[in-house]
Amino acid sequence: MGVAVFRRGVAWLVAVVLVVAPGLLVLPAAVAADPVVENVVTFSDVPTESQFATEISWLAASGISTGWDAGGVRQYRPLESIARDAMAAFLYRHAGSPAFTAPAVSPFMDVPAGASFYKEITWLAAEGISTGWDVGAGKREYRPLSPIARDAMAAFLYRYADKPAFTAPPVSPFVDVPAGGGFYAEITWLAASGISTGWDVGNGVREYRPLNGIARDAMAAFLYRYAGQKAPADPGNPAAGTVTVAPDVEVLEPSQLETALVSADTVVLPSDQALEIKPNDVLVSGVTTGTPDGLLVRVVQVVRDPGGNTLVKTKPATLPEAVVSTGGLLEVTGTPVRSEFIPEPDVVVEPDAAPTATRPDMAQPFAETSADVFNKSMTFKKTVKGEFGKPDAPLTGNGSVTLKSSVTAKATAKMTLDVGFLQLKEASVVVTPSVKAEHSVTAEGSLKGQVTSKLGELNAWFTFWVGPVPVAVEGDAEMNANFALDGDAQVVFSSSQTVSSGHGFKYKNGSFNLVNDKPSTAGIQNQYKASASLTVRASLDFDATIKLYGVAGITFGMGPYATTTITVTAASGQDLSWTCPLELGVEGRLGVTAGIEIMGFDLGEWEATVTKSWPLFTANPCQGTTVIQPPPTNPTPTPTPTPTSTPDPEPTEGITQRYLTGGYRGVGYEVQLDGTVRSWGRNDSGQLGAGSMPWRTLPGPVPGLSGVKSIAGGYETAYAIKSDGTVWAWGNNSSNQLGDGTTVSRSTPAPIQGLADVVDVAATYDGAIALKNDGSVWAWGLYTLGADAMSPGIRPVPQELSGLQGVKAIAAGSSSNYALKTDGTVWAWGENGSGQLGDGTTTERLNPTKVSNLSSVKAISAGNGTAYALKTDGTSWAWGDNSWGQLADGTTTWRSLPVPMSGLSGVAALEAGDGNGYALMKDGTVRGWGYNVLGAVGSGDTSERHLPTPVVGVTGAVAVSAGTGCAYVVLGNGDALAWGWNESGQLGDGTYQNRSTPVPFGVEGSPL
Repeated sequence: MGVAVFRRGVAWLVAVVLVVAPGLLVLPAAVAADPVVENVVTFSDVPTESQFATEISWLAASGISTGWDAGGVRQYRPLESIARDAMAAFLYRHAGSPAFTAPAVSPFMDVPAGASFYKEITWLAAEGISTGWDVGAGKREYRPLSPIARDAMAAFLYRYADKPAFTAPPVSPFVDVPAGGGFYAEITWLAASGISTGWDVGNGVREYRPLNGIARDAMAAFLYRYAGQKAPADPGNPAAGTVTVAPDVEVLEPSQLETALVSADTVVLPSDQALEIKPNDVLVSGVTTGTPDGLLVRVVQVVRDPGGNTLVKTKPATLPEAVVSTGGLLEVTGTPVRSEFIPEPDVVVEPDAAPTATRPDMAQPFAETSADVFNKSMTFKKTVKGEFGKPDAPLTGNGSVTLKSSVTAKATAKMTLDVGFLQLKEASVVVTPSVKAEHSVTAEGSLKGQVTSKLGELNAWFTFWVGPVPVAVEGDAEMNANFALDGDAQVVFSSSQTVSSGHGFKYKNGSFNLVNDKPSTAGIQNQYKASASLTVRASLDFDATIKLYGVAGITFGMGPYATTTITVTAASGQDLSWTCPLELGVEGRLGVTAGIEIMGFDLGEWEATVTKSWPLFTANPCQGTTVIQPPPTNPTPTPTPTPTSTPDPEPTEGITQRYLTGGYRGVGYEVQLDGTVRSWGRNDSGQLGAGSMPWRTLPGPVPGLSGVKSIAGGYETAYAIKSDGTVWAWGNNSSNQLGDGTTVSRSTPAPIQGLADVVDVAATYDGAIALKNDGSVWAWGLYTLGADAMSPGIRPVPQELSGLQGVKAIAAGSSSNYALKTDGTVWAWGENGSGQLGDGTTTERLNPTKVSNLSSVKAISAGNGTAYALKTDGTSWAWGDNSWGQLADGTTTWRSLPVPMSGLSGVAALEAGDGNGYALMKDGTVRGWGYNVLGAVGSGDTSERHLPTPVVGVTGAVAVSAGTGCAYVVLGNGDALAWGWNESGQLGDGTYQNRSTPVPFGVEGSPL
């Protein structure tokens, strides 16, 4: 790029509003001039959020239109049609009000000399932009007060552009503009130039509406786009096409910013460096000494101190305000500006592997010797001895370990961008770090623990160039080396691998997704020596935050790891032999923090984190090889430790298939055939049961649980019912829902004391009820109520509910509870605002009340304000909230008494969700109904269903369960499927993609 400043195509002609405002700046005594304040011209009838507000403000700031004075305020009257005389004035001023002497005799009989806009209209005629109408006898009319139609507008602009060479397409882009029709070439040129996109009327069809009049707001948009300046997208690659830069953009020179003071909402410049800056401008800069984070702002006010400084007040801008159009998807590679590594005292930094030409003062691209946005190498060595009697020591034991790491970290960056006239269509930023980690561990003696050592902080600055507009990026990273050891050994273990993976975000047509690519690995090398047994794990954590124009947006991390368990065995009369099962892999972490507003979208307070682990290489390279024995250090050799046996898991008593269920808010749980538990989804309050960890989109283990037969999920709380009759709980405890007498939340499972012989648990929103083997019901937490409750209070620990005996099944909604007795009757208590207690009223009940008109029930299920019953005769009944048709009776009428569900026969089980429901049929199919905006019905679409509808593609099902807006089925062959809402990864398919049809559960990236 040969020019450092990208100037406007429209001259500044008319001064904006000038206000004398003494005292805003302190002037030297010798300067006898007051500061001059320039404000953005605004109109009372054009609010800032209105369509074309940017274009109308530019039109006013450019002096093309001043609007009307309406009693102290100015109006633009955006929806009024623009007349042909005003059109002439607009184009004349847009051209810079060129010198022109109007003819003494008018060329138009209806525009007399001296008429309003006479000079502008005759200039239009002299330039050949308008010839008017031939009315015979050598006379012509201009018809100055007639509204100008959209087809004539196209002709005006085409001629105003000096009739550029253009070949009209054989097929019209507009259904109402036939090829060869009037002004066809001009209209299609307008579309090809991006000045008008017409109207999208659906099914890929667009209309231009050529005979409609042009409103004043659309006229502003036409001229704004026309004035947008075309520039090469990549000066070094002509095939990359062009981008259109907004006419009010100023790309600032580094020299302008050398002494600038830039803050969140102001830029202070020497006045001679700010002459071109006007109110409403978009100021853009790359990484310079004055703008270390880059700059992308819109000017809201300019205060000029003649001979001194100029104070520019600003507000944040978005990239589409600077780049009006990219003319399609553009791919840009990051250009390095500079990078630095701040090491810890015991880290030695090696020279850069590929030095980069750094020019921190430059805002424009410069030649570089490497495409890497950073490239740094370092080494680290540390010896740590074990300590006795200090639980907080990194290592305990009588040995020592020497840790050594050699790390090379580098990265490339790419951005894609597709902008269509101030509307962001698609954008992505992906940083691909490549980390080579060489770890060496030398251990002697008995050791246990983990050592973490910070290597240092890496900062890098780079720029994406969208034509002449820089997108300034800063990356802040921290690197830590981690080593975990457990055993008694004399061991040397070394591992080397290079790992790279892409991390970032992608936005397309309103959908925002994180990019967390599966990594690749190369250059794997490993060496071992051992004389005993040891488990060792070495990893490097690389965690970074990427900021666009100083706004924190993307956080990502990658952790290459190597882990091995070295086991030495000896047989009588034989040499020692050993095994070392090895796993190399990567842990990837990716998230977004609040406040992304750079690319044209705003995530507000949205936050999410994705964590994945990828085992990339497994082997047992030393199996069966002879141990290299070190020389003895004393006459009595160290005996080989006896391998520790693994205890058998607790019995699973009667578990014959997988058990899946969902919690109230984006989390799911699975009991596997061996009685262990897996979880996935959100983890705001530790509801994954795996400690304080990020959300996960694939199932992972819940440590410390075995012998489990079922799970109940509440709101950020979960309960595991073991085959021995105990209940284990974890998660949110703000309302005593963990039943331990405290309100301390817990992220790992612990047993509920005093609760035994339990056969089932049902979770409410903030509490739970339990069914014991003797038919009694116990409750704890908030709003579980019961005959002995005087108010909707809290039970800190489980208490038996009086008046409920002979119960064989329980269910719970968000704040209502149900018990099925052995006599086939159903009893309910709790909230009743939607008639969910089924007693014909909406009155809250502290005492269990019999559900009316219901008998011979064999199974019950409850959701949020809705309940279902399956009778012994095979009929299905429902009552309560029916806002989305969740009662499956063909209506949306709420019911305070049970009503039969339509079209259901041959039902094996009913399952109530949150606004929808499911029926498992005896033939192995599943039907769904109710709320379906997120695909929860599984019908392949998002249409609300008031009657049972087959779930697409499900056969051979043996169980169905529901979460919030989602569902799971287990098939007879042991597989599982999931569908519905997936914002928190609760479908367990490795994505955050909602699914309207079932996909394989637990399989990463399940296809749509």
